[in-house]
Amino acid sequence: MTIATHRHSTRLLLCAVLVLSAACTPAAKEQAAGPAATPVSSSTPAGDAAVSSSPVTSTASRPSTVASSAAPAPSKPSGAPASSAPRGPIDGPDGCPTASLSVTALRASGAAGYQYAFLQFTNKSARTCSLTGFPGVQLVKAGVPMGQPATRSGMAVTKVRIAPGHSATARLVDASTCEADKSDSVAIYPPNRTERLVVPLSVRGCPLRIDPVVAG
Repeated sequence: MTIATHRHSTRLLLCAVLVLSAACTPAAKEQAAGPAATPVSSSTPAGDAAVSSSPVTSTASRPSTVASSAAPAPSKPSGAPASSAPRGPIDGPDGCPTASLSVTALRASGAAGYQYAFLQFTNKSARTCSLTGFPGVQLVKAGVPMGQPATRSGMAVTKVRIAPGHSATARLVDASTCEADKSDSVAIYPPNRTERLVVPLSVRGCPLRIDPVVAG
């Protein structure tokens, strides 16, 4: 072997040793392994990723505080039964108050199948007053109403002015062919009034008809 060949072989061997030494350094290992993976932070809970960051608007409505006013106001009860409450024309301020009247029931001559009575309204006050229309009438026995209230006849209604001490009269007709007991009194509502007066009267408790008040 020549000296030149020997030197060339020595250089090749030295170069091989240097290459192997560089490959074994830590930097070389890191380059060979590639970039390190970035660790995942554990400060954020896994479930937070599903929660939206937008604020939630409540859809619940406030209860209404406005009171309903649909319910109608209760009606004032009448002082007289509906079947016998007077329904004639109103007399106005000159009408006779019940307290200004004295009332009597007078039996009259009858006819076949009928009994008659006259209801007399006398003005006991110091001023002239008026009555118009039909009285309300109901027979009574021992304090208990008998049968039905009197029905109204078809006679014309007129306004009757009554001077102090004078009277107006309404005729009561009793169809006495029934087998009912006899009354001992009669409840009378003056025309257009709701206060009743009870006076003695004995007739059969059969269907009744009442005429409007007339003068006298």
